[in-house]
Amino acid sequence: MPRPPKVLNPYASWTALFGAALRHIRERMRPDSHVTQPELGKFLNFHHSTISAIERGTLRPTEKFVEICERELPTGGVLRALYPFVNEEWNEWERTGKRGSPAGILPPAELGVSEAQLRDSDFLKEAASGTTDAMTLARRAEASDIGGGTLETIDRKVDRYCRDYPTTSPAILEVRAKRQLRDVTRLLDGRLTLDQHRHLLVAGGWLSVLLACLQYDLGDGEAAERTRDAAFQLAHQADHAEITAWTHELLAWFALVEGRYQDTVEEARTGLLIAPNTSAGVQLAVQEARGLSRMGEQEEAEDALRRGATALARLPVPAHPEHHFVFDAAKLSFYAATCYTWLGEADRAREHANEVIDQCLSVPGVIRWPIRLAETRVDLGLIAEQHGQVDEAEHYGTQALAAQRMAGSTMGRVAELDAALRRDFPDAPETRDFHERYLAAQEALRRGAIS
Repeated sequence: MPRPPKVLNPYASWTALFGAALRHIRERMRPDSHVTQPELGKFLNFHHSTISAIERGTLRPTEKFVEICERELPTGGVLRALYPFVNEEWNEWERTGKRGSPAGILPPAELGVSEAQLRDSDFLKEAASGTTDAMTLARRAEASDIGGGTLETIDRKVDRYCRDYPTTSPAILEVRAKRQLRDVTRLLDGRLTLDQHRHLLVAGGWLSVLLACLQYDLGDGEAAERTRDAAFQLAHQADHAEITAWTHELLAWFALVEGRYQDTVEEARTGLLIAPNTSAGVQLAVQEARGLSRMGEQEEAEDALRRGATALARLPVPAHPEHHFVFDAAKLSFYAATCYTWLGEADRAREHANEVIDQCLSVPGVIRWPIRLAETRVDLGLIAEQHGQVDEAEHYGTQALAAQRMAGSTMGRVAELDAALRRDFPDAPETRDFHERYLAAQEALRRGAIS
């Protein structure tokens, strides 16, 4: 199975966000089809190469360009509100000669708490008035040495980012994790006690396994594997068994998504030997079960699920079950639903799937685990497809595509349902409609579109 498509991250810099916003406006100017870059260039009286370069973040937009866009396009004032940040960023790049997220400029992901805020012109205008203060604060943070409360602050951020994983856009969270990892790396280069050094290695290890997850979610499998390797090295240096086990879990997950099921089982078993009585150990047991289920090994898969449940029963009830590296009881039903779907045990799969959906929607108006909900709906779609219920399968698949948060495996699961429908019901209108939605979602993911 191919890896998910790589996404351009619009929240890594203000220039990237400006380019993504311009492309978003251009592509939605006409209801029936996208306006092309040459068409927009002709409309605004700019060469299409200018439009292309600004959308890609390789050309600094001028004030004249922004004002023409604001006058001629349905921008809602967003481009004008973004421009002060873009301008400051380019000034810093020209001063230092370095691209990326400069030390003195907070990237969009650090300023806003949500994607919606970063598309809100009123929020951006208010934030722009504090840009200078934010830059000064950032420079001071970069220049400071480790002192009282520094390690505690890092720990709080690492914990918060891990708890934000289920519901926060991976594009935004990736920027935050990268920035914090750079801070940890900088501190490791300074003078430290042995305890401080190990403390930072552990923080860097947790940040790295989280970052690898986010990079894989964003379709950058190569970066995810490099970051996973770095996490393994940090865990080894810190002699931290659980982080080491999670690095094997990452490899098991990558292999599962990519259809290398024997590798999934082998990596899971390797990690289990390292930290069996931890959340990582439970996760590795269920990953082993998933790999075995994919190979049709029902007895072994069920045994792995039972071992995972037994290990989970020995762990304390987590205070924050949303933490990505904490295994909660509700997660066990999620994995069981998928295993039984792959094993063809429809009734048992449906029972677990309905339990997961109830858990995800237990709080009115809130989706507690969007990724679990989306992939469980794929399970229900596959069960419906196996029973010839094409309309129901299409309904569940469409719900999965509308998820507010996608993991690196989610689009692969949707692809599984799409392939099953096209194989068994190629002429059904529901199959054609769902395939078009799936292709559109893939393209949006590939382009990193902001909605």
